[in-house]
Amino acid sequence: MRSVIFAIFLLSLLSCQKKNESIVIDLNRNDKVSIFDLVDSISVIKLETKPECFIKFMKQIISHKNRFYIFDRMLYTVFCFDESGRFLFKINKLGRGPDEYVNCGFINIDKFNDKIMMLVPWGYILYFDLDGNFISKVRLPEEIRNYNEVHSINNDVLLFLSINEYRAAYYSLSGNKILKRFLKVTPEQRTLFLPISKTYNFDGSIFFNDDLNNTVINLTDTTNLVKYSWDFGENNITEEQMKGFESYQKEQYGQGRGVNLDEVLTSKKYMKHHPGLSIESKTYRGIEIRYNGSSKQVFYNKENKECKVIKETIEGVTPYMYLIYDNSIVNVYSDKNAAAFDKILTENQKKIVESHKSDSDNPLLVIYHLK
Repeated sequence: MRSVIFAIFLLSLLSCQKKNESIVIDLNRNDKVSIFDLVDSISVIKLETKPECFIKFMKQIISHKNRFYIFDRMLYTVFCFDESGRFLFKINKLGRGPDEYVNCGFINIDKFNDKIMMLVPWGYILYFDLDGNFISKVRLPEEIRNYNEVHSINNDVLLFLSINEYRAAYYSLSGNKILKRFLKVTPEQRTLFLPISKTYNFDGSIFFNDDLNNTVINLTDTTNLVKYSWDFGENNITEEQMKGFESYQKEQYGQGRGVNLDEVLTSKKYMKHHPGLSIESKTYRGIEIRYNGSSKQVFYNKENKECKVIKETIEGVTPYMYLIYDNSIVNVYSDKNAAAFDKILTENQKKIVESHKSDSDNPLLVIYHLK
């Protein structure tokens, strides 16, 4: 009986070890890759342009039930378009009334209850239905000083990511209380290892790229299971570098200066790389890295265990991970890269491009759907 129990324990342990896979990356590589090695399709979406829906700064795009919900950070406005780019409605309720807000830093969709969540940084959530109608305004606990992102874990529990000592917290709506605070960092570390734009959704779970430890954590699992880790070899941050950075940061505070990321990376005394957004699809895990003065895109193939590190594809395009949803990377079309886009778009997509006026129309979206 004991041997059976031990065998079960061993299998369980091996299973956990397999889940926590370490992916080794050489950031000095510049691989030659076609965009079609990475994607199974490309979409071009021309967002309708009207005075009432003109976008100034697109910070987020969320795809839900055949619609795009786009958050404009400058206007504090949510614009909703259908999948063809036709404008449907907007949420723009600036003010101090019960259904209004004076600031909004982040939006999300509560997919368990089909509600739009608009997060006010100093402690409110405004709920709207999927057609933009106001539902309620919820006051959040004051123990979290900054609210920067909100994600739904289930029907009752929300996950908050914040720029403070404890970067993450689970909150119960029904109990109106914080259930757990975690991802703790030192005051010096929190200025560089921000939790903002470090999550992605895959296979029904929310994953967080903990760049301090090079690990990717399943946040839907409240035990915070590490799914896999990145290993950048000689470019990993050492304990000595971290101590040096903390001293540097204290010195900057004394001078009244914030952290200059490029200055930190160029010195190579404190860290040699800085990660950005991550993404995952059926075939790939991806991450964008700031390294040697430029951005590099890393794509790890889960099937053949091969890794590609690129600045741009052989066609000349770069799938920047600035905006993502599900398994898709969203870029904005630019005339500067017209020759490169001409190599990868279909004839019908090229006609859409030709009809677009870059100086007066809403952004033209080029969406890469990863394999």
